[in-house]
Amino acid sequence: MPPAPSVPPPPKKDHRVQIVVAVIGACAAILAAVIPVVVSRFDDPEPTPSPTDSAVVTSVTPSDEDPPSVDDTPSVDDTPAVDDPPETTPPGPDPALAVPEDYRGSWSGQVDWRPPLQGSYSTTLTISAGSLGGMVGQFSAQGDTCRGALWLEAGGGPIVLRLKTTYDGGGCSSLADVKLTLDDDGDLRYELIAAQFPQGFVNQPAPPATGTLTRD
Repeated sequence: MPPAPSVPPPPKKDHRVQIVVAVIGACAAILAAVIPVVVSRFDDPEPTPSPTDSAVVTSVTPSDEDPPSVDDTPSVDDTPAVDDPPETTPPGPDPALAVPEDYRGSWSGQVDWRPPLQGSYSTTLTISAGSLGGMVGQFSAQGDTCRGALWLEAGGGPIVLRLKTTYDGGGCSSLADVKLTLDDDGDLRYELIAAQFPQGFVNQPAPPATGTLTRD
């Protein structure tokens, strides 16, 4: 059998353990004071804006660069109206291309051939209104031996008429051009420019026949 142990001496006090315990106690006291403060900061809600802050926001005025309001836009009624173009009247017929009023009516008289041609003939012209190139009346010569129509070759006064024979009772020209000029007495100066006969064309002397016609 082993021998009985001997009684050990009483342990000595360790001062390092006391220092550690004291440090741990101090740290625990500090944590106990800090933790409630941190927790209370997280529990507080966000601060609400004060009346002063909202007043600042609402007092902001628009700058010069802001777009104009609707009231500043001109309305349709402010647009100036466009005047309608003036009505134009189409021009009337050119008097130079027509029979003047003083030449219209019935005229008659004696026409004489100029030497070396010989003879004379009576004629009647009935002239009406008309324009250049149109028929403007009728004529007869030597009674009713020669009859036909008048066509306007030049208007305005003097006028030039072309005589186209539609009835030939013997010795009539088929065509003739006559110049008529209104004189100061109100009569017509008759000048034969040229005439086409079956025997040939007559235009000399110029004019080959002349006369004076008075209004009937």
